[in-house]
Amino acid sequence: MKRRLKLIILIILAATGMVQAKNARYAASEYKYIGVFDQGRSAQVIKTTMYLNVMRKIIRTQWQKGYDIDEIKYGNGHWIAVFDKASLQSHQTYVVAGRWEAIDNILNAYWKEGYYITNIEHGLAKWLVVFEKNTPFTNQAYERRKTLDAFVSAVNKRWKMGYDLIDIEYGEGRYTGIFAKGGKYKGQALTIRSSWYMMAKMIRQYWEKGYRISNIEFTLGRWMAVFSKYRNEKKQGFETAENIENFQKIFEKRRQAGYELTDMAEGW
Repeated sequence: MKRRLKLIILIILAATGMVQAKNARYAASEYKYIGVFDQGRSAQVIKTTMYLNVMRKIIRTQWQKGYDIDEIKYGNGHWIAVFDKASLQSHQTYVVAGRWEAIDNILNAYWKEGYYITNIEHGLAKWLVVFEKNTPFTNQAYERRKTLDAFVSAVNKRWKMGYDLIDIEYGEGRYTGIFAKGGKYKGQALTIRSSWYMMAKMIRQYWEKGYRISNIEFTLGRWMAVFSKYRNEKKQGFETAENIENFQKIFEKRRQAGYELTDMAEGW
């Protein structure tokens, strides 16, 4: 009788999918780093440290070696920067500020000098904003909103005005988006999901439609991904790692396989 009862329970659970959900080991509920990789050869290197002042020294050293900042991220107690060989035309600088207001006060001066934002990051109550000369992301603007609904509305308005969304970051209680005209995209979409499992499914669906991830973030319990259509579409993939040490190993394996990191995020 007991065996028959157990069998009936297992059949019911299998029919509802509960057995699969319970037994399937998927990293959706675990803290993770996400790396987005596009097919393409590069001379990228990755550096990490727990301290911003050390990262600033690392940046200075890499600049002296002829490398530019490709991506910078703070997460789980680490500053992480990915560098690539700089072109002869490029020139980078960056600003660190405790409040966005300080960034706002200098933007027009930087834009007049031909420096445009290519990356923003908020970590340990600090903004780190990377500026670059001779980038396609010119004619820039930004939007900051307290709620996600208001931010999404602002993004849609900017799209109608002909802007592309090039970076998203959350800090000081605001969603911040950097926009530019005349970039390399020919269409964009923004997707928001509360779990990595659901976001991973959406990524594959957008890949099938010809989109590629151009920016991915984790903010206030939500994954946000900007999908873009490129003029020169490349093969793309993503990887997850539970700590920075494993992420560095994945980064090297992807490089050896002919891929370069184009964006990264961290979250649950």
